[in-house]
Amino acid sequence: MSVLGSCEKKDLVNDKLLNQNALAQTNGVVDVVLDWNQTYQKIEGFGAFGGRITPFFESGKRDSIMEYLWGNTGLHLNMLRGKVLHTYPFNQQTKVVTIQPAGVDINIDVNSTQYQSLTEDQKEHLGQLWILKTAKQRHQVPIIFASTWTPPLYMKTNPNSISGKFFNGLNFNTSSTTFANYLAGFTKAYKEAGIDFYGISPSNEPENVFSDWDASYWKPKNLGEFITNNLRPALNREGLQSVKIISSENAAWGTANSFLSSMDKSKVDILAGHGYVEIGDLIFGQRGLNQNPQIWNYATGNKPVWVTEASDDSGVYDNTMTGGLKLAKNMHKFLAECNVNSYVYWLGMLAIRNNESLICTNSDGTLDFPKTYDVMGHYSRFINAGYYRFKATSTGGSNIMVSAYKDPVSGKFTCVVINSGTTAANCKIKLQGFGVSSLQNYQTTDSSAGHWPAGTVVNADASGELSVTLPAKSITTYTGIKN
Repeated sequence: MSVLGSCEKKDLVNDKLLNQNALAQTNGVVDVVLDWNQTYQKIEGFGAFGGRITPFFESGKRDSIMEYLWGNTGLHLNMLRGKVLHTYPFNQQTKVVTIQPAGVDINIDVNSTQYQSLTEDQKEHLGQLWILKTAKQRHQVPIIFASTWTPPLYMKTNPNSISGKFFNGLNFNTSSTTFANYLAGFTKAYKEAGIDFYGISPSNEPENVFSDWDASYWKPKNLGEFITNNLRPALNREGLQSVKIISSENAAWGTANSFLSSMDKSKVDILAGHGYVEIGDLIFGQRGLNQNPQIWNYATGNKPVWVTEASDDSGVYDNTMTGGLKLAKNMHKFLAECNVNSYVYWLGMLAIRNNESLICTNSDGTLDFPKTYDVMGHYSRFINAGYYRFKATSTGGSNIMVSAYKDPVSGKFTCVVINSGTTAANCKIKLQGFGVSSLQNYQTTDSSAGHWPAGTVVNADASGELSVTLPAKSITTYTGIKN
């Protein structure tokens, strides 16, 4: 007969489990299990926004920056987000949008008199055209899409304000058809310039009625009706049936969930939100990358789900792994828990230093690469478009985050492991449903030199398992081929 009561026995069991879990996270071995036969969403890619446009275009290092972002030796991003600028000349009778200043070559010397005589709007028009054409022609970027911050101001309820303050948005009574024609004209003009947009988004953060920058307020009902009744027909009339419509790009992931769930999505092809903190967190002074996004709770109809913007906009520059791990956790949560198909960072480059950009510029003009740049590369360089996420679990508690991705045809796969803890972890990688002879690994820590340095090849033991060490505050990518 036991002398312990049921509560006491439960406490002993819980203590034992807690001790075992603590052991697994400290002195013991963390188990990572990859299950080939449990497959999830298809990955479409990774990208960045092609701006701030004019500083990017005028940078003496713009060619290098393009390579660092979209080139094979850099992040090898396969997506680029552009902007439907609201300042293009637009002929409402012919429906023609002019995207390039007349008589000005996109390869113009930015120090020339001709360039300096352009207006700021014209410089921005020219700059974006150069960025997008360079990405397409030089780097063969396959997915280029554009988002709209605001319609032309004369189409808004308050034409004197660029912002969405006081619920300033599209004047539906006078401008629904006109704005749809403007978006279609923009898309057609770029097509004629050699850029076939993969998708177009009529809104960017449609709930933003607080900020001073360019924005437009939308109600879910109005946005859905505009897409169905105006935008899709306008694109089709211009022969742009293949261009996908993206919506609704709310700033907070949870807001996008509620916004999209209550709008007509019948003509929306790609469902999108941004990766910033939720509204409740923002009210209490928090900023930056959402560290705990939740999977949307409405039926998406199997439509692709994209994160079209995310960055650490807290205002404090941190180029260390502390900042890098914030992005790593954000990306892991979206990919492995929210099942997104694509992830696009906010800015590709900035002429200053802050964490809104993957590449920053020092005061002496040299480029600075925060660890967020390297973290992005652990996903964008080693997870190809067309890979599928498959099941990956660990016993390492919240400090160890693991996700895995495969090409079911070739058998190639990638596993990304994050150790956000302050101590190293010994790890045993166990495989279910497949085997592998060895893994190549690429690791980033605060002390690692260069970008994605390749480590020693890890060989499987006689049982087919692989033993690795995960340094403190690190991200490691393993690549291999299924036997």
